[in-house]
Amino acid sequence: MSYFATYIQDLEQDPFDATDFVEILAWRINGNGHDDTDAAHLMRKFEEEIGSLQMLSEQFQGKLNILEQQNNVEKQNIRDDLTVLHDRNANAVEKLKQLDSTMQSVFTKVVHLGDQLESVHAPRARAFEALQLMKHFEEFLADQPLHSPIFTDPDRLLESAEMIQKLSSISQELARDKFANVQMRIAHKYEEIEQLLIEEFGKSHDRKKMHEIATILSEFRRYSKCLEAFVERVQSGAFRSGIVFDDILLLCEKTKPMIEEIFPKPQQVMGKLILNLFHGKLSETLRAKLQEFEQDNDSYLTVLHEYYTKTLKLQTSLQKFKCDSDPNFLKILTNSVFAPYLKDYNKREQQHIQLQCRQSLDRYYESKNHQKRNIQSGGFQELKRDLQARLLSVENFGGETFLCEEVAINILQESKNAFMRCSVLSGKKDEIAKMASTIFGLLLNYLYTEHVDYAIELALTGISTAEPKAEPPSNFFGVVQQTAAITHLFVKQFDDSIHPLVKETSLENEVIKKRDATLQHVENRINIGLERQINIIVMYVRFVLNTEQKKTDFRPDSDSFSITDISKACQIVSKYIKRQGDQIKQSVDGSNLTTIMSELGNRLYTTILNHIRSFTYNEPGGMLLLTDVKEYNLKFLPALCNLLVVKPENLDQACAAPTLGDIDRNLIQSFIQLRQNIKGTKRNLGIFN
Repeated sequence: MSYFATYIQDLEQDPFDATDFVEILAWRINGNGHDDTDAAHLMRKFEEEIGSLQMLSEQFQGKLNILEQQNNVEKQNIRDDLTVLHDRNANAVEKLKQLDSTMQSVFTKVVHLGDQLESVHAPRARAFEALQLMKHFEEFLADQPLHSPIFTDPDRLLESAEMIQKLSSISQELARDKFANVQMRIAHKYEEIEQLLIEEFGKSHDRKKMHEIATILSEFRRYSKCLEAFVERVQSGAFRSGIVFDDILLLCEKTKPMIEEIFPKPQQVMGKLILNLFHGKLSETLRAKLQEFEQDNDSYLTVLHEYYTKTLKLQTSLQKFKCDSDPNFLKILTNSVFAPYLKDYNKREQQHIQLQCRQSLDRYYESKNHQKRNIQSGGFQELKRDLQARLLSVENFGGETFLCEEVAINILQESKNAFMRCSVLSGKKDEIAKMASTIFGLLLNYLYTEHVDYAIELALTGISTAEPKAEPPSNFFGVVQQTAAITHLFVKQFDDSIHPLVKETSLENEVIKKRDATLQHVENRINIGLERQINIIVMYVRFVLNTEQKKTDFRPDSDSFSITDISKACQIVSKYIKRQGDQIKQSVDGSNLTTIMSELGNRLYTTILNHIRSFTYNEPGGMLLLTDVKEYNLKFLPALCNLLVVKPENLDQACAAPTLGDIDRNLIQSFIQLRQNIKGTKRNLGIFN
């Protein structure tokens, strides 16, 4: 049996591999792997095994047939059971439909009966209510103390409140001359019960009871007193953080569920609470803070802007409470709190900017020990006439430019703060634009008229128009550099802070014109100054060359010289030109730098060329000149000066050199006449034929 069990286990391997099965079978037949294999014995055993497999297959097939028959019987039984269950289900569905129809019929009859009962009960209830009202009215009509339990039992306060409210309404409709006494008694009881309700509401902490009282009190005349008492009570101990805006929002969030649970009209109560908070705690905090800084415009405006901004944020947060049917309720509330302080905002802002900018400028000029000229009354023309009257003793103020980026940054920062406050505190868009335009005018006045333009005018009048006898100051390049830096900051602020406030308003074009006119004026004055500065540089170069260069410098008599040495005049001029070039590169950039350097180079070329043409040269002198010219580093001059050192027989070839291709032939001819060995003789070069 164990053999067959093993046999079956081998056949039931998953996955089944026939080759492995045969190998295992052969291994077992061969005596668990003996090497001496008997083929006939192995074949006989395989035949026996095949017979066993066939027998086993037949046994399993028989079992499968029996199981299949059993399965078919069970399937048929299940089908029969499902058929019975389906019939039962169909029957149940039909009964449910009949039941639903019956319930609909009963429901219709019940509703009809309810309507009939209501039609009977309502008149009875009204009649009973009218009867009770008449009995209680009669009780008040009698000149006797009230004896009804509803008015004498303190535990029936809510019932008495409902009754007295109805009696009060009825009594108001009666003729006063006939029922004055009963009206007075009802009114007295009305006030008494109303007061008891208010007191009971104030003492109670049971929200369900408070809801009952509030519902009844909502029909009484002094209901608002109840609301005020509630609003005062919920604020007790609510302001502890020191940040009134956070406390208000937190209080509203905590109180909202309570209000909805207690009051019949929670929206009304929420509006009452927020109104009280704004006109109470918020208004008091704002007033105290602003009174503290009443004499300090900087702090006053900062606090006003901070509180207004935070109130607007709080206003947005409170929108979710839907505290009033008017969508502008919170906006109107905010305006009512800040209106007394916003009415003089524009005036305070202008005073503050003027004071801060004026103080910043005054401190700067005092630090430089400079007595600022008055350019407001007479303008720049008077300033120019005053300074030009001292033309022969031009002031350069020790190299001071009287421009300060720090001062400019302070002025720009003050105006930036003002624009930020203006965008919030000035109200509507047109009012914001108007105030922004005013602030912009003050910015232009203090930054440009009072500081940048003033410095440019001083620098302009400090550039002499006479030929200098000493190296002239070059302060103007510093003014150009600082003006460019300040203007860059100004333009950025215009784009970021100013233009957005006036964009798409009637003042947009006006403000842009002011900006453009100011920058154009600065550019024009800078261009005039650069023109004068280039002129003075060229005049000083001409002065140095005329005074330091000797006629004999380029006609040495002996060979005791070195062609690597440059002349004294060249040393002075080249160092000076390099310093001026460095200053120009620090002052301007881009296309402006290219234009200025090109203009200066052309003028220096003409000046030095004319200077060279005023001498005659022997061959060693030409070599010395060539050394000087290379130091000057001016285009074309080395090629021209090379004509002074070549051998006479090579002049025609030198004149045809490509480096001289763009130079006027007459200039080349005149240059050759500078040679000592040619001067005074006419030479017709083949190149000119």
